[in-house]
Amino acid sequence: MKMSDKNKSLVVMHLTWEFPPNKVGGIASVVEDLSLAQLRSGIVPVVVTCTFDDNNVGYENYKGIHVFRFNTNDIPAEDFPSWTMQMNILMQNSASEIMKEFDVDILHGHDWLVTTAAVSLKHIYRIPLVSTIHAMESGRYGGISGDRQEFIHSLEGRLVFESWKIITNSHFMKKSVCEAFHTPWDKITVVPNAVNRDKINVTDDMLKRRNEIKSKYALDHEKIITYVGRHVWEKGIDVLIGAVPSILLTHPDSKIVIAGNGYYTDTAKKLAWDMGVSDKVCFPGFVNENELSELLSVTDCFVVPSRYEPFGVTPLEAMSCNVPVVVSDTGGLSETVEHEITGLKVFPGQSDSIAWGVCRMLSDRDLVKRVKEKAHKKLIDYYNWDNMAKMTVEFYDSVLKEFDKNNWKPNKSIFNK
Repeated sequence: MKMSDKNKSLVVMHLTWEFPPNKVGGIASVVEDLSLAQLRSGIVPVVVTCTFDDNNVGYENYKGIHVFRFNTNDIPAEDFPSWTMQMNILMQNSASEIMKEFDVDILHGHDWLVTTAAVSLKHIYRIPLVSTIHAMESGRYGGISGDRQEFIHSLEGRLVFESWKIITNSHFMKKSVCEAFHTPWDKITVVPNAVNRDKINVTDDMLKRRNEIKSKYALDHEKIITYVGRHVWEKGIDVLIGAVPSILLTHPDSKIVIAGNGYYTDTAKKLAWDMGVSDKVCFPGFVNENELSELLSVTDCFVVPSRYEPFGVTPLEAMSCNVPVVVSDTGGLSETVEHEITGLKVFPGQSDSIAWGVCRMLSDRDLVKRVKEKAHKKLIDYYNWDNMAKMTVEFYDSVLKEFDKNNWKPNKSIFNK
């Protein structure tokens, strides 16, 4: 189907290992919000994903999105890379069945976890493959070492090479992909992530229940400094905990809330204990979208202390709830936050710098008022999913125009098309 064919809707098949209600990182929310925005723009999104719940296997019309889930409960694997490869076989089989029902125009893969299925489907059906590289293994750990990382890095490179074109969520990621895989600059288009303000927002009911909500995390007189995200090394929560003593010297009435979970949680808790600030650091665990909105409704300053961040959607979610943000000046965060305009940037990996930013936000009322107003305007004008869906449609259009001009096409005698 050609974009110029006005009688048909463009059908895009998204391949992703996570999709609501299965959420591990940020890909699930990105694919969900992008698909919903594409649906509003006239595209027909089809999502192929796995599930760990026997009751959710099969088809679901998810808010208008065609979602097909296959079961991965019985995969026999001794480690995650082995599980991923077997998951891809099931994903390819599932997608092949779906191809009988939908005349798919574009395959859209999301990160290395779907590489094998995405590349196989591309060559079997000769449908143009595009991919979004959400993050890179080399960035998560500051380089590549060991068989596991080499394996993941090689799959990332294969996905980049096999894709007709690539989407990254920041200019930082575009540069990273180009350097890591010697990718032509014009093969990559930057389409930032955005915020779904229907999901993350402060309601009137939350404002009425402010004291009740705050009591879950802090005392009435305490100011709340919040981090939300995965508990992994690259997120820098140890750097934030290292800033707590300095913050308390100036603002002893502060409480640091570190929401989320991950392999680094126990290490972070021990660090807070060793530094003598465990009574001032709260670990509430994973928070869902409603709980996140509630937490942000009582937050005085939101902090993103990442060492590595491809994009960083959580500061935008905080901005959408009218919360001032302090972020590390690294990766995509450097692009989403303008220093002293929509938030404050601090030196990555430096606790003293984070303490400076947080203390300034808690003390400078004029700054807080200014950044809140500017951040809100930026969200309304630019960081919304309808805007990103429009960019993605233009991206698909450019791919299909190139596809129409070449002789790489499906074999009609084989596929009866």
